Amino acid sequence: MDKSALMKLSYGLYVLGVKNGDGFGGCIVDAVAQISQSDPPNVVLGSNLRNYSNELIKKTGVFTLSILGVDVDPFVIANFGFQSARNESVDKWAHVPHFEKDGLLYLEGAVSYLRLKVKEQQELGSHTLFLCETKDAWLGESIVKPLIYGDYQADMKDATMAAFKAFQEKNQK
Repeated sequence: MDKSALMKLSYGLYVLGVKNGDGFGGCIVDAVAQISQSDPPNVVLGSNLRNYSNELIKKTGVFTLSILGVDVDPFVIANFGFQSARNESVDKWAHVPHFEKDGLLYLEGAVSYLRLKVKEQQELGSHTLFLCETKDAWLGESIVKPLIYGDYQADMKDATMAAFKAFQEKNQK
């Protein structure tokens, strides 16, 4: 099987925010789709079982998505994608501009925002499929196009790795 063929599917990159006790967790996700326009609209998320955010979603039943634009700082992707908040010393939100609404965090400067509540979940081998209802949604101030995963792979992957390496070097001093 040529798995690169799957990279031709159009899907974006999102910062997921979730409550973590008195703090907040989050990660980068790409397996998100709107599945209905009903009232409320339904969204599905495929979340890796190994991600700490997956555990937190199961515990709280609510999470946010900040839809990234093509102008996102590569560090944002590295920050939420290359480290785990399972390590208590990692506070991903401390390193990026964000805001709180309804007790959850969102990334500043995103294209749009969603607050989602889990209705159902199903384990699918390596991932959990969360069927969610949209509790709130609004446009961000950014007017750029959403970042598509294929564009990230082609144009931003190296810059993201470099941004994280620089962050690690700065914090080891």
